Order: sequence, then C-alpha cells, then structure tokens
Amino acid sequence: MIDLLFGLVGTFIRWIFVYKCNSKKMAESYNSDTTQEGIKNNLVGLLLIPIAIVIGLIIYYLEKK
Repeated sequence: MIDLLFGLVGTFIRWIFVYKCNSKKMAESYNSDTTQEGIKNNLVGLLLIPIAIVIGLIIYYLEKK
C-alpha cells in the first residue's frame, strides 16, 4: 500500500517536472523500461513526502512564534 502511494506521488511529480506534462513522452519511456521507471517513481515519492512533512513542520513552528 505504501509503495502504491510513493509510486503515485512520484509519477505525478515526474510527469510535471521531468516530462513537462507530456503524456506521450512519458508513455514512450515506460514502454522502453518499465522496471526502471517504476523504481524512479517510487524513489521520488519516497524522498518527496518526508521533505514535504519537514517543510510543513518548519512553517508551522515559524508561524507559531
């Protein structure tokens, strides 16, 4: 379940920033190497979610002061 969450977040972020919302280009990359693209998506999601949590906590504590 957590792998699915990381994969979905990673796919969305890579679609926006790497493929510049070009679904055709993204589909070509997935067709060439599905396993490697899946690993990249999971890694992006794994890194992005904790970074977003840390940034949120920093903003929360700065506004609290």
